[in-house]
Amino acid sequence: MGELLDKQHKFYLKNEQDLIEQYKGQYIVIHDEKVAESFGSERDAYIYCVKHFPIGTFLIRKVLAKSSPA
Repeated sequence: MGELLDKQHKFYLKNEQDLIEQYKGQYIVIHDEKVAESFGSERDAYIYCVKHFPIGTFLIRKVLAKSSPA
C-alpha cells in the first residue's frame, strides 16, 4: 500500500466506530484523511474520485458493522 493510501486506511481504522454510526452500508471516499463524500454504490464513488482526485490519493471503502466474536 502506498504511503497516501496507508494514511487513508489508518484514518478509517482510527475513526471506524464513528464512521459506522454515520455511514453504515455506504461507500465512503477518504481523501486527505477525511471523508470527502459518501455513495450508495462503489461505481458512483469511483466516478466521483477520478473526477476529483489523482489516482492513488483516495480510498473507497464500504462501511460495514464490525462482526461480533462468536
